[in-house]
Amino acid sequence: MHKLFPSQQEGEQIYLVVREHWFHLFLKVLVWAFFAAVLIMFNRFFGANLPALFEGSWGQTTSLFTQVYTLFLVLSLFLIFVFYYLNVQIITSLRVVDISQEGLFSHVISELHIDKIEDATSQVNGIFGSLFDYGDVFVQTAGTVDRFEFHSVPNPAGIEKIILDLYEKNSNFAKEGTGAN
Repeated sequence: MHKLFPSQQEGEQIYLVVREHWFHLFLKVLVWAFFAAVLIMFNRFFGANLPALFEGSWGQTTSLFTQVYTLFLVLSLFLIFVFYYLNVQIITSLRVVDISQEGLFSHVISELHIDKIEDATSQVNGIFGSLFDYGDVFVQTAGTVDRFEFHSVPNPAGIEKIILDLYEKNSNFAKEGTGAN
C-alpha cells in the first residue's frame, strides 16, 4: 500500500486531501510577477536612458545585481510552489492530519483523532472568498490543542460537513460497539 503521509495506518481510508485554494497561489505568483516586471523594466528603462550603467565597472556591478536579483526571483518562485504543495491537510476515516512545511528542511505534522472532535466551523470572508468559494475551517478539539485551523481552503462548508459526518459515523460506530443506544 502506498502511504500518503508517514503515520498512515493500514486500512485507513483517505477522504480528502486539501491544499490552499488556487486563488491564494495566484495572488502570490502575481506578487512574484510584479517583482519580475521590476527587473524587466529596470533593464529596459535604464538600458535605454543610462547606457553607461551597463558599461565598464558600473556594468559589472549592474550585471551582478541583476543576476543576484534573478536568482532570488527563481528561488522565491520555487519556494512559493514548495510551500503550496507541501502544506496539506488530510482527512481520513480515523483522523485529521495537518502537515505544515515550516521551512525547506522543516515540517510539523499534527494529528487529531476523529473521536476527539467537539465541533467544526467553516468561515468565508470577503468578496473573493464568496466568489471563489474558499475560506477557513476550524476544528474544535477536546485535547490540549484548542483547535485545528485550515486557512484559505477550497469549499470550506464541504470540508466541515465531511469532518462532522466522519465524527457522527465514528461516534455511532463506537456506540454500536459498546452496545449503547
